[in-house]
Amino acid sequence: MSDTAEVSFVGPYVSSQRVHWDQLDLLGVLHNSAYPVLFERARTGFWRAIGLGGYGDEKMDWPYLVARNEVNYRAPIKSEQDVEVSVWIAKLGGSSLTFAHEVRRADRTVAADGQTVIVRIDADTQRPTRWSSGFREMLAPYIKA
Repeated sequence: MSDTAEVSFVGPYVSSQRVHWDQLDLLGVLHNSAYPVLFERARTGFWRAIGLGGYGDEKMDWPYLVARNEVNYRAPIKSEQDVEVSVWIAKLGGSSLTFAHEVRRADRTVAADGQTVIVRIDADTQRPTRWSSGFREMLAPYIKA
C-alpha cells in the first residue's frame, strides 16, 4: 500500500455481551470495574474478526501491553441485560495503538465510552518497538480519524 493511498473506515466492530447479576454492585448497578472487561472482550472479538488468532499470533505484532484505560461513565446499567460494545481504532502511533470503545444498554442509551492504549514491546528488552508495516496496513481500514 502506498503512503498516499486513502483507506475508508469500515465501521466499528460491535460485540454483543451479557451483563450478569454477579457484575452488579450493592446498588444494583454494573460495577465500575466491569467496564474495562467489556472493553477487552470487544477488542478480543475485533482481533478474531479480522483474522488474528490471539496471543503469540505472528501477524499480531505480539507482545504488547495495556498502557492506559479510560472509562467515562454516562448512564448506569441497572440490571442484567444484553449490551453492545463497539470498538474501533482511534489512533495508530509508532508503537502505540488507541482503541475507542462505546457501551450501549439494551435501550440503546450510551452507558459508557472510553479508550484503551496498548503499546508493542520488544520481548527481550521490554521497551516499546514499532508496529510492523504489515500490521499497520492490516489495521488501516479500522482507523476512524
